[in-house]
Amino acid sequence: MVSKYGYDGTCGACREKVTIPKEKGYILLEGEGHSSTEIYFDDHAHGSTDRVMRRGADAMQTYETATFSVQANDFVARDIAFTNTHNSVNKSRVTQALAALVDGERIAFHRCAFNGFEDTLCDNIGRHYFCECVIKGGVDFIYRYTRSIYDGCTLVSTIPSWYGRRRAGWVTAHARRHAGDPGGFVFKGGELRGTGRQYLGRAWNKYATVVYYHVNMSSVVVPQGWAPWYAGNNTNDVLFAEVGCTGPGSNMASRVPWEKHLSDAEVKKFMDMSFIDDGWLIQQPS
Repeated sequence: MVSKYGYDGTCGACREKVTIPKEKGYILLEGEGHSSTEIYFDDHAHGSTDRVMRRGADAMQTYETATFSVQANDFVARDIAFTNTHNSVNKSRVTQALAALVDGERIAFHRCAFNGFEDTLCDNIGRHYFCECVIKGGVDFIYRYTRSIYDGCTLVSTIPSWYGRRRAGWVTAHARRHAGDPGGFVFKGGELRGTGRQYLGRAWNKYATVVYYHVNMSSVVVPQGWAPWYAGNNTNDVLFAEVGCTGPGSNMASRVPWEKHLSDAEVKKFMDMSFIDDGWLIQQPS
């Protein structure tokens, strides 16, 4: 299986939009470090609701804004930055602007960076592994439906101080479509730091699932920790949890009462690599 992977060399800093289509599986995209190799663009969601519904010429839906999109299965990226620069300067009127859309099965990113502000990383569907990556943003900067492990990753809030005085952002916005779906964001180790204030996540629907395990949290985390959002008062099935986290932001004394407290067996289910892996990770290029 490893021999099926194609190789794409580095490009330094490239201003372009890149899409790996469904039929192009088994690609390895490798850079020279996310501070040296970057793919960047500045598209953003725009157009009135009416224009978007009618697909007006000047309308662009959120998923179309991604600088980098991978729709194929069995994809690996290493040591590259994916950046959407749209909200990088003016944050007085931010809008959705994706750095990356990840939309396939058995996908891994190693030591990559994802830079944006609102909707930085659309971790959409499939099983995904992020190892020692850096994800920067302010509003829902990791979101969607998928089942992913973020192993030793650094989450960086980029909310400016003036913005943070008025409101907080949300690191995650997860949803599972149905109660039986195995989706969820699992953060193992790593850290959450930066500027402004952040909720650990908000529930896109009542089946949202996010677990932070042994993550070092700075004081950017708001005391409540979590927000119900579209789950409203129906939070019984929302699974938001923290296990063994450290740092000033990990104080759980004022957390929302509906945050879950997991048993040892439940923790093991999320922490075990079998949560996403049935053998595919070891078959990818080392």
